[in-house]
Amino acid sequence: MQYERIYTKDPLPTLEELRSFIGDPAVMVFNRLIAFLDSHYDFTREIYYGGKNYGVMVRYRKNGKTLLGVFPERNGFSVVLIYGKKEVEFFEKVKPEFSNYLRQIFDSTKQYHDGRWMLIRVEDEQYFDELIKMISIKKKPNR
Repeated sequence: MQYERIYTKDPLPTLEELRSFIGDPAVMVFNRLIAFLDSHYDFTREIYYGGKNYGVMVRYRKNGKTLLGVFPERNGFSVVLIYGKKEVEFFEKVKPEFSNYLRQIFDSTKQYHDGRWMLIRVEDEQYFDELIKMISIKKKPNR
């Protein structure tokens, strides 16, 4: 399913413009996610244009490695989380701890040579805690 995204490359929108685009109630979850990432990881937050097929995203990078990307969308946002072999194996062990929604995303995402590129749509608080657990599998948060 396609969701409305921002495709403005120049100038890139500000974080406030992205928040405005997302709208309520999803923007509250977006704000919680950004606050969590900013306070628990020492990755650089940047607003980035991912090309004409993907649009604008907020991504967290450090030393050329990406923790995740967040695509602001109308009435929600999508998180791209890439699991390598190690993370896939770990998630398989703890999969019963997750909702059907997130297990289905994991199971239906193709495994490539460089990992499993999961696209997780968020519209409200329902899966927030599980999303944080999934991010923590990728990279443990700073204490």
